[in-house]
Amino acid sequence: MNNWNRSVLVCLSLLFLFPFGSSATEKRITYSINKNDWRFIKKDVRNAYKTSFNDKEWLSVQIPHDFNGGSDGVNNDVFNGRFDFENDVRTMYKGPAWYRTNFTIEEAQKGKRIFIEFEAVSLEAQIWVNGKKAGIHRGGYSAFSLDITDLIKFGKDNTLAVRADNSNNPAIAPWMYDERGSFPFSFDYAVYGGIYRDVWIHVTDPVKIEQVFNTPVCGGQAPSVLSIETRVTNYSKSVKKVKLSSKIYSPDGKLMADKKMSKTIEAGAEMSFQQSESALGIIQFWSVDDPQLYKVISTLSYDGNEVNNFESTFGFRYYTLANHEAFSLNGEQMLLRGVNRHQDMEGLGYALPNEQHFADAQIIKDAGFNVVRHAHYPCDREFAKACDELGLMLWLEIPLTGSVSEDPAFMENCKQQMKEMIEQYYNNPSVIVWGVGNESDRSGASESESNKLYGELVDLAKRTDAIRPTTGCNFKFKSNQEIVDVYAPQDWSGWYVGQIDDYTPNSIIGEYGADMNYNTHSNEKFDMSKDYGSSGITDFWSQEYGCFLHEYKISKGESLKGEFPGHFVWVAFDFASPRIGRGMNPIPYMNQKGLILHDHKTKKDVYYLYQSMYRKASDYPMVYIVSKSWTDRFEKPGNKDVWAYSNCDSVVLYNDLKREVSFGTRMKNAGPRGDTRFQWDSIAVDQDVLYAEGWFGNKIVARDTIQLGKLPDLEK
Repeated sequence: MNNWNRSVLVCLSLLFLFPFGSSATEKRITYSINKNDWRFIKKDVRNAYKTSFNDKEWLSVQIPHDFNGGSDGVNNDVFNGRFDFENDVRTMYKGPAWYRTNFTIEEAQKGKRIFIEFEAVSLEAQIWVNGKKAGIHRGGYSAFSLDITDLIKFGKDNTLAVRADNSNNPAIAPWMYDERGSFPFSFDYAVYGGIYRDVWIHVTDPVKIEQVFNTPVCGGQAPSVLSIETRVTNYSKSVKKVKLSSKIYSPDGKLMADKKMSKTIEAGAEMSFQQSESALGIIQFWSVDDPQLYKVISTLSYDGNEVNNFESTFGFRYYTLANHEAFSLNGEQMLLRGVNRHQDMEGLGYALPNEQHFADAQIIKDAGFNVVRHAHYPCDREFAKACDELGLMLWLEIPLTGSVSEDPAFMENCKQQMKEMIEQYYNNPSVIVWGVGNESDRSGASESESNKLYGELVDLAKRTDAIRPTTGCNFKFKSNQEIVDVYAPQDWSGWYVGQIDDYTPNSIIGEYGADMNYNTHSNEKFDMSKDYGSSGITDFWSQEYGCFLHEYKISKGESLKGEFPGHFVWVAFDFASPRIGRGMNPIPYMNQKGLILHDHKTKKDVYYLYQSMYRKASDYPMVYIVSKSWTDRFEKPGNKDVWAYSNCDSVVLYNDLKREVSFGTRMKNAGPRGDTRFQWDSIAVDQDVLYAEGWFGNKIVARDTIQLGKLPDLEK
């Protein structure tokens, strides 16, 4: 049962957690080997780990690289030659592939410790350096690091070989009971393969800061306190008396405190330094509108020399999260206006560059969302960093999706991935909840086995992070729903089941939405109280029906914001769905519920709907005439309904750019609940331009134009 004290006000922090260093100084050298000459082949190869192996015929690539969603030497993306559309068979490669490259560590670095860090390799990674096994990691969404000091040839070329394997493996999450089957035996996203996130070399002193955990506690009547745990390892062969300095800086760069501590660390031992500070002045809170970030600079020294620096940033904030009541952040009640996000992108698969992760966060923030559920695995740390800086809250979850395996190694792997996720994102102020799984008790192991797994995962989460609550999404069994602190059902009313106005949320809703094909449109007037069986009828994949459904649910959510925490639309971007049955979609094997297309650029009408409801005109005035992708709607002059999405007080619509042919002014009093659109009913459009002006504060603040194309040109 739930054991989280829901009434407590909690404050979490941020550490841009580079487990083996984030600052490139003479004391801690960090550099990327992404741009090295990497060689790749998409098959298993004997002896490819050996230094003498000839890889000259392999494909030349750079990291990040995805051998399913990106280039594999034959195809350029997941939709080019990777599916048998006629027979509805997924042919996406699942199996091992190899990467090789060379790197050099200078002779002057002898005596230092050398680490290689992979931010993620899907799903299993085996690593060799100079022909010798360096390690193995199972789990495709967490960072891991290996100490390769004893394998390095200083001053010479070193050969790195990586075997990446994305096979469906009952010992590794995520696992599908039947990967070629349909839900619930498989799941609705692609598990790509490759070294799809950054690779780093870290050169450090033998006495090294491993991790820093910043835990601020604030809110209520008690003074704000920052606790800092710094984990240090002595890799040397001698005892070291170490001094730690932790300097705390305010968001404006002012030194607030310098905490000092000394300890003796035995050779080969790890030790934890515990420090705290309450004299921090007036706290500047991290919030969605003003994400204030503090900084800690940690410095290790011994024998009179500074040997290791580590920089982290954190944020003060507190919140309450429970079902059947409103969410609050820093004492302010707000609705969680959420969206799900997959990291899948056209032509890249998982292998998004860092700047694209930031761009994704920015386009989500621009729509007015205040929280992201990263489905169904931990995000790239650049995305988390962007959320911290932009003021987007985060729900992170482990990839326990699809099925629960009865293999004993599976439970241990899930716990490993849970611990990695929490430790690597422990201090991000954006992260507000840890997810233990999604729809994962619907196939595979029995109810009791899944109970045991979820229970142990929640216990582990509590031991690793005593502050954040846990959640799980769309579990089949009530016994599993009761294990997590804040259970999150999904609601597919009006799409997979029932009618649109069945939507009455009182719990945090993990997913809702509808498929929308960009070029499918409809003139039908929809009824929110009718069950259309819409998901199985291609005509209902129109942008108009999708927007109608979203309009209702946005409006209903806003009207109930004092009674439930919030809801998360599925999904920000269209993404690949290589499972049986998806070949019949308008874009075969594509989940088309995104607000934005698979290119992460082209916005559907529904994106502007959310922007009109979630952004304030005082901050970002906007108006959008529906629809940019339906310019042939008016093939000849005639009377039709036209509407616009806007956050302005009123909108004026014209049939020309000179403002001579006006259809009049409208308020936001139309849509399924009468509060989501500005609508002109049955207007006679006979010219090729529709032009709208949004008025706010008695002035024009936003404009939009559609060139219809098939009607007479008034200017001519």
